[in-house]
Amino acid sequence: MRLRTFYTIVILLPAVALAAAGPFAAPPPGIGTPLPAGATEEWVYPRYALRELVAYGLVAAWLLWELRTRTLPEFTRLLRWAPVALVAVNVFLLLPFVLVHGDLREVLADYRGRLVARFIVRLGVGYAYIGLAEFVRIRLLQIEPALDEAKPG
Repeated sequence: MRLRTFYTIVILLPAVALAAAGPFAAPPPGIGTPLPAGATEEWVYPRYALRELVAYGLVAAWLLWELRTRTLPEFTRLLRWAPVALVAVNVFLLLPFVLVHGDLREVLADYRGRLVARFIVRLGVGYAYIGLAEFVRIRLLQIEPALDEAKPG
């Protein structure tokens, strides 16, 4: 297996998992008042799994583009920034909904600890996934970057 093929699989695998989890996600419980009998509700805010899929899709598209345009050593250095990019994209996807409702001050006051913990967990999971991918590449598949060094194109 070529190293570029391996990295393509590593980038797309979480997107497949998030897409499979998307239909099972539900709106957050306890938001707003309960509806009276016979009333219907339309949930405008994107579900967590859907928002995460969109954020990861943007980061994955960026990584796949960079995989095609950079040399492999440059790409592996860039890959270490992917979890930070994912956290940044998540912030920018969440921010418009908070700003539209005018709740930024309340959200920061009430949920600051939860948001910081969520971002730290995302960074930890992202770096753990990169570490696992590198472990699989080096130890299990024994794919060496020197064999696939040529610049694409």
